[in-house]
Amino acid sequence: MKAKSLCLYLCLSSAVGFAQTVETTVPIRSEDSFLNFPVSESSDQVTARIVLDGRSLDEFEIRLAGGEPQYWVFFDVTKYRGKTLVVQVDDPEGRRKLVQSLHAAPRFPGQDTLYREKYRPQVTFSSRRGWHNDPNGLIRYNGEYHMYYQHNPYGWDWGNMHWGHAVSRDLLHWEELGDVLLTPDRRHAAFSGTATVDPQNTAGFRRGGVDPLIVFYTRTGSGEHIALSYDNGRTLEEYGGNPVLKHRGRDPRVFRHEPSAQWVMVVYDESATRPMVPDQKAMLRRLAIHTSPDLKNWTYQSSIEGIYECPEMFEIAVEEQPGVTKWVVYDADGEYLVGRFDGKTFTPEQSFKQYNYGGGVHFYASQIFANMPKQDGRRLQVGWVRDIPATGMAFNQSMTFPAELKLRKAFDGLRLTPTPIREIANLHRQSHVFTNKLIQENAGFLAPIQGDVLHIIAEFDAGDAIGIGLNINGYRFEYDQLESTIAGVNYIPPTRDNFKIEAIVDKTNIQLFVNDGEVYAVAALNSVDAEKVVETFARGGRNFKAILKRLEVHELESVWR
Repeated sequence: MKAKSLCLYLCLSSAVGFAQTVETTVPIRSEDSFLNFPVSESSDQVTARIVLDGRSLDEFEIRLAGGEPQYWVFFDVTKYRGKTLVVQVDDPEGRRKLVQSLHAAPRFPGQDTLYREKYRPQVTFSSRRGWHNDPNGLIRYNGEYHMYYQHNPYGWDWGNMHWGHAVSRDLLHWEELGDVLLTPDRRHAAFSGTATVDPQNTAGFRRGGVDPLIVFYTRTGSGEHIALSYDNGRTLEEYGGNPVLKHRGRDPRVFRHEPSAQWVMVVYDESATRPMVPDQKAMLRRLAIHTSPDLKNWTYQSSIEGIYECPEMFEIAVEEQPGVTKWVVYDADGEYLVGRFDGKTFTPEQSFKQYNYGGGVHFYASQIFANMPKQDGRRLQVGWVRDIPATGMAFNQSMTFPAELKLRKAFDGLRLTPTPIREIANLHRQSHVFTNKLIQENAGFLAPIQGDVLHIIAEFDAGDAIGIGLNINGYRFEYDQLESTIAGVNYIPPTRDNFKIEAIVDKTNIQLFVNDGEVYAVAALNSVDAEKVVETFARGGRNFKAILKRLEVHELESVWR
């Protein structure tokens, strides 16, 4: 319900930051939780600002609806109950009447159908409203998994980069808590970063016996910033000494390196953006490694060539080699290096490998959870899925289903091998198992199950078939034994008589894991509107043999229920 006490007036003063501005005062009542804005994607963007006592809380661009809204977005006002906010909107085309529809309320329009929208992913995270992209600051802290993320809370497209925040206790069910890093001046957006903790209090941030959750992020036009939370990540306060690093670059990954008793920051470095060769437009990609004794004062140490934005770097055990660990560094699009790290310099021990083979455009900017309990010991990862656009929806994009990373020796050296976290079994609602099915040319096995939220595991004896694979809701994924290729890349499996393909299907995306992650692929897939089918197939002429040894199809519970 629209607040009755809205007051509308025209302000021509340039002191508010616009040449011509419409202002609306909005008293926030004790029961109000949301300041609601009507949006239509067909409207032009205008610049808006939310102000308290003359101070900008958030500044952003928004497509305010001129008529019936396509959907509503909101600003969380629970911290401002009993106060009066001022909403300022630039007014180049006479939009004075539009701001009258802004209103504070206990709920936001559309909340009753939240998470039940047609294209809403049901087992992978997506934000309540607006666009989101990179996961940021993934960390286990005080018994919760925290996922921050790049978020435009005011529209369907990329822009207005804030940090959204969601928490989970089981990596499956997420509670979205709202934005924690805003943009009081939209010239200085909150770009990507990571989170850590400092139990040794090297930075001196401990307060009242609380070691805060510590976030590092890029504030555009400023540098690398620190923000601190003393309330279990719910709010973040800026460190007074920001920025702690000024350079040409972004996306800091910060972690403690105990052997050298120091902190390490790996950050994308744009100072080397020059042509790789004179006749190419491609730019040299590079990471810079900085170290610090106290998280505040940073010294450049070395660089890693060929790595792009949103870097991740971590130590990981080598499977079936007790006591052997390696360091892995990868960038946003999944290219990675394996090698050694002494606290200052990373030394590659094998050439670049590609982490994701889903076409390169649907998987991006993944991170692992920091501060995992030692008794767990897993390297758990979430990435951004570049979904098909959720046309007509009030949200856009999703995250990957959490995966456990391992490092395993394969036919071409050490490979990162992601697999779905074991907790996925807790979402199995109804399971179907089929065994020992002969597969021939034009005579695959069609499972009598239809769905758009599924967990599928297929195990084959490939025999002498030229190719074997799965058709899931129109998405065909095939291993070509003759060419030794899958997803367009060279791959030699450890064995042909137990070839495994695992898939997670979720409304608008599909994630595939071959032979426990030796090949990983993420792709956009509109399973909602597709013809529903789960089919195994093989090809190879008249006389070949292939056996579907086992097919599991698990219908999945929604994580939003």
